[in-house]
Amino acid sequence: MSQNHNKKGHHNDVETVFYPTKNVVNTTTNRKTIRRVHPTHVKNINKNITRVENYYPVTESEKDINIVENYNCGNDLENPRCRPINDNDDC
Repeated sequence: MSQNHNKKGHHNDVETVFYPTKNVVNTTTNRKTIRRVHPTHVKNINKNITRVENYYPVTESEKDINIVENYNCGNDLENPRCRPINDNDDC
């Protein structure tokens, strides 16, 4: 802890406050195409035919993302002057 002197020679303690670390997540979306080849071999013996049926069920999921935007609109409800609040101003 560092100390400062006032005019009378007394020591004034200086306190340093650390805030919790902010975590920032940057999301990058990468797209690629996958080509799937499904070879089929049909073998006929004595006029017997084998039928292969392929089914490809599809499932789907969903995720909701909520975004909160804070604005300082002053004190006049009839004439608001809204400005975004910078979330980085924690002090």
